[in-house]
Amino acid sequence: MRVKTHLTLVCLLTLISLAEAMELKTDFLGNFEVNGALTGYFLSGKRVAEEAKKNRIDVSSSILGITNTGNKTLPFEFTLVGGAYAMPTIGIDTAKTADYVDIFSPLPIVFMEVEPVKSFRISIGRMGTLIGYEAPFTYQNNYIQRGLVWNMQPFFHHGLRFSYIGELYQLKVGINDGYYSLGVDSYTQCGRALRRLAYALEGAIGFTPLKDLNVTFNFLIPEKDARPNEVALPANKRQYNLVTNYNFRNFTFGTDLLYVYAPSSTKAQVTDSAKAYGFALHFTYDYSPFRFSLRAEYVKDKKDKGALDLVGIGENNQGFTLTFTPGYYRDPLLIRAEVSYIKAQKDFADIKRGVPNSDFQTRFGLEWGFRF
Repeated sequence: MRVKTHLTLVCLLTLISLAEAMELKTDFLGNFEVNGALTGYFLSGKRVAEEAKKNRIDVSSSILGITNTGNKTLPFEFTLVGGAYAMPTIGIDTAKTADYVDIFSPLPIVFMEVEPVKSFRISIGRMGTLIGYEAPFTYQNNYIQRGLVWNMQPFFHHGLRFSYIGELYQLKVGINDGYYSLGVDSYTQCGRALRRLAYALEGAIGFTPLKDLNVTFNFLIPEKDARPNEVALPANKRQYNLVTNYNFRNFTFGTDLLYVYAPSSTKAQVTDSAKAYGFALHFTYDYSPFRFSLRAEYVKDKKDKGALDLVGIGENNQGFTLTFTPGYYRDPLLIRAEVSYIKAQKDFADIKRGVPNSDFQTRFGLEWGFRF
C-alpha cells in the first residue's frame, strides 16, 4: 500500500492547525474537536539484524484526530484518527513509518459511540486496545520508544465494546478481532495467506480508591485456534494485565504488569504452550514546560518446547531496560531527547552469531515537532 498521498494530506491539514487545537461548530452535525501532531524523530543505536539500519530519521507522528461533540442531530458521536505514525521499540530494530501505516492503514482509529443512559456507552468500530499503560501514538507517550512490555501487547482492534464509567468504578467488556485478524491475513502452516476472522473477548475492571490513584485489570482472551498473522505470532496468546497510575503534585507513578499465555493448538501453530511476563515502572516529573520521564522494565520469555518468542528479544530470553526521556513541552512545540539501554541474558534474536556485545543495546534519540 502506498501512503504518500495520505501523508501529504495529513501534513497539510496539520500545518493549518498547528497553533492550537480547534473546535469547529456546525448547526447540523454539532461541534467538532480537532487535534493531532506533526513530529519527526531520529534514533541511533546498534542494530540487531544485519540488514537493519543503525540510524533512522523519519516522521514519528503526522496525525489528525476529529471527534464530534454536542451533537443534537445525529444519535451518536464518532471519532476519526488518521495519518502516519511510527512505533519504535527499545531493543527492536526500527522500521519505516510507512511500514506501520501499511499494516494498520492510514485510519488506525475510527469508531462510533452512543450513550443510551448516563455513564454507559456503546462503542463500535476500530479502537485502541484496553491492554497496557503506554499510548499508541508517539506524541501521546512519555517516551520516543515504546517498551518491551508494550511490545507484547496488542495495538488496535475491530470490535464492539460496552463501557460503564462511574466515579469509583469503571467497567468495560467487548468482543473484537483479537490481533487485528479483520485487517490482516492469517497464515497456514504451509505459509499460505488466507482471510480468517478470529474473535477475542476483552475486558477491563478499574476502580479509583483515592482521588489520584487508579487501578485497572485488563484482559484479552482470543480463540484458542486463532491463526498467526503479520501482526502477531502466535495470535492465540491470552493477556492478563494490571495497570496502576498515581499522581502526586508534579509526580506521576505508574506500573504495567503483564502475563501472556499461548495455549497449544495445531491450527494456531503452537506446538506446546508458551508463557511470558513483564513488569514496567514509569516515573514522570512535570515541571512545566519541562518533563522528565523514566521507564524501567524486566521481561522474561519462559522456556517452552515450541521455541516461541513472545517478548521479541529471542526465545527463552530475559532482560531489563532503562529509558530516560527529558523534554520541553510548550504547546504547540515539542522537543525531547532520549537515551535507552537494554541488557539481555543472551544474544538477541536474529543477530549474527559471533558479533560481540550482542546481548545489549544503547540508543540515543531526538523528537521534535508540534502538537495541537
